[in-house]
Amino acid sequence: MTGSLRVTGFPSRLAIAAALTSALALPAHAQEAEQAADESRLGEIVVTAEFRETNLQETPLAITAFSAENLQSRGVTSSIELSSFVPNAVIQPLGAGWGATTAAFIRGVGLGDNILSFEPGVPIYIDDVYNGRPQGSIFDLLDLERVEVLRGPQGTLFGKNAIGGTVRLISKKPKGDGSGYIEGMIGSYSRLNIRGSFDVGIVPEKVMARFSLSTKNADGYFKVLNYECVNGAGSLGPVPPGGVDLGTSSGSTARSDCVVDRLGDEGITSARAAFRFILNEAAEFNLIGDFTRQRQKGPADKYTVINDTGLVALWNDLYAESTFGVRYDDRFITDSPYTNYSTYSDPVYGRTDFPNINDLDHWGVSGTLDYELTDNVALKSITAYRKWWNKFGRDSDGSPMPADHTYDESRHRQWTQELRLTGTTGSLDWTVGGFYYWAKDSNRGHSFLFAPIIVNQDSLDTQTTKNWALLAHGAYHFTDQLTLTAGVRYTKDKKDAHILRVNFPSGTIAVDTPVLVETDQWSPLVEMDYQVNDDLMLYALFSTGFRGGGFSPRPSNNLQVTAFGPDKLKNWEAGFKSDLFDRRVRFNANVFYMRHTGQQNYKNDEAPAGVPWFHAVNAGTSRNWGVEAELQAQPVEGFRIDSSLGYLNYKLLDDEGSGLCREFSDGSPCYPTRAPKWNFAVGAEYAADLGGSGTLTPRLDMNYRSKIFFATYNGVPSASRTDGFQKGHAILNGRLTWDSPDKDWQVALAVQNLTDKVYFYGKLSLVDLLSREQGNIAPPRTWSLSVRRSF
Repeated sequence: MTGSLRVTGFPSRLAIAAALTSALALPAHAQEAEQAADESRLGEIVVTAEFRETNLQETPLAITAFSAENLQSRGVTSSIELSSFVPNAVIQPLGAGWGATTAAFIRGVGLGDNILSFEPGVPIYIDDVYNGRPQGSIFDLLDLERVEVLRGPQGTLFGKNAIGGTVRLISKKPKGDGSGYIEGMIGSYSRLNIRGSFDVGIVPEKVMARFSLSTKNADGYFKVLNYECVNGAGSLGPVPPGGVDLGTSSGSTARSDCVVDRLGDEGITSARAAFRFILNEAAEFNLIGDFTRQRQKGPADKYTVINDTGLVALWNDLYAESTFGVRYDDRFITDSPYTNYSTYSDPVYGRTDFPNINDLDHWGVSGTLDYELTDNVALKSITAYRKWWNKFGRDSDGSPMPADHTYDESRHRQWTQELRLTGTTGSLDWTVGGFYYWAKDSNRGHSFLFAPIIVNQDSLDTQTTKNWALLAHGAYHFTDQLTLTAGVRYTKDKKDAHILRVNFPSGTIAVDTPVLVETDQWSPLVEMDYQVNDDLMLYALFSTGFRGGGFSPRPSNNLQVTAFGPDKLKNWEAGFKSDLFDRRVRFNANVFYMRHTGQQNYKNDEAPAGVPWFHAVNAGTSRNWGVEAELQAQPVEGFRIDSSLGYLNYKLLDDEGSGLCREFSDGSPCYPTRAPKWNFAVGAEYAADLGGSGTLTPRLDMNYRSKIFFATYNGVPSASRTDGFQKGHAILNGRLTWDSPDKDWQVALAVQNLTDKVYFYGKLSLVDLLSREQGNIAPPRTWSLSVRRSF
């Protein structure tokens, strides 16, 4: 990189070292279309990001692709593990207050919430079916052919909400060849996983089926402790006359180690059935059904800050100390990063339904018709229905105190229909199509905050979303080398919501109001690519996208229920894709500049009557430029290096009255959530031939991310504050795999987080408002041993 860019410290040295050692990499060969004649050369990569099969090296988009074999070699089995190998991507689970929800961000754009009033910024597609909510989207990567991660706005082909990028999960099609596998795994925290797949021919060359199943079970790595067991009887203080004894409020008997519950366990069963019908030489129909059942405790929430100030001090003075004989303060922060003192009971109102659960049922069915109408025109129809519910409870104060408890039950169902015509007319490859989406969402629950002083409410939010779109996309080949691609999508989006809040125990209505949000948007795309030779392509593009509007989330009064509109993003990008040294090295890189307008942000106001007014607004214009590089090297047979590098440079140009942080007190810029300035990954493996005893392949993967912010600050916070972010850190994973000579048997020993790094997936920092911070802490070092039999 040249010009005015100036970098210092560890990331700079890391980037220089990467360049000197050629350790940047494309994290996967997505689909080896044909085995290279020489095993030391890299195979062709086939993707369908532009709705037709193309060679990745000839596709003018920033795409990272993974094959099933590459996912297996790294031990990746969940969608939240993908971003470790993708430039400028962060995909992580959210904490206990958000249920089974994915926070997916690409190039600093995404969504870290589950509330139905917000739309995702990086949607996930399952076999070309749009998954409308980030909740319920922590998917088991079961029996996939490949995964494609598209970076940058994809509004023309993939519609609303693909403002940061898109993740596409593409399943294996049945072949009817009797192939399959079964795999068992044991590991840390009593882990027991079983997964397998079987392909069968029902009617030879006419009807085929493929059945897959996965179960994942492990105990929680996070312990919930009984406070008085740890600190001694009476350590909670004397109970005032008529007060409540918190020492027995957990409702559980402490073991000798004072453990009464756990968090961060795993209990997931996933199943998939795919049927493929060859109707004739020109048509086939694929019917796919999938189901996920999750029965787990909540995610591992660790409390890192509890200050006896502000609202906490007020509650302590007015209620807590006189009722419980103890103040809510930092005595409830444990010494270990993997313990807390949570209880899931209600000593104030006796509402005991705050269970420590994170339960999910998610299923879907889709039917896809592919019909070659002529030699040059093909029709694709995708009809799908998906439905899920998620129930989850949370103790959001990490103590026996009734400072903040919530329970939610979210439901979602959707129906989608997509029609596409793709064809070739002379030098023009074209696609036209239409899309329709209908969804019904609801969230009901109850919560209290500093009971009974602040907020004690039952809630019910319902929302119906309707969205339809038309698209046209074409690539005109002026010559065999020069191609111009252009496209446009028109989208009509409508949300009809109703928000209800009822105070308990009084039964008075605090919020009861409808909200209507409508918009129509045009999303154009223009790109030019030039194939210099068989091994080098140059491209430049302009792409756009938008995210749907909504209403201010979690209102406690009618004043806070206001609608906000869509935000919009424009992206200018240029890059190249190359195969070098007789296809032993593959190096792809790009630079981009994005302008984000009408950003959906929070704002704190004060109404004329002095009532706090916390709402969401379209305020904020930012620019974000960056660099992405991927390289894959296989210098000799059996030895492979993969790595990726991402850099983001973000600046809020105008907060437009929202009060968003633009600079810290030391002059450094305030970054958006889950957008590290630097991210770098490198992996290496070597398949050692053991002669007649098979192969032994050691593999090592390292992923580094610089500081990540999890809170969008208002005002100008001090650069010295320690809440709301995760420091830069590197995670190291190792794997040792033995394959039998015929590849029928495989045994793998893996260790995740080799250095036992303590780090957080995310944090909810409410230090300024509620004097506390909690974080969703990631697992410590774990090991696993798996045995796989292929047939």
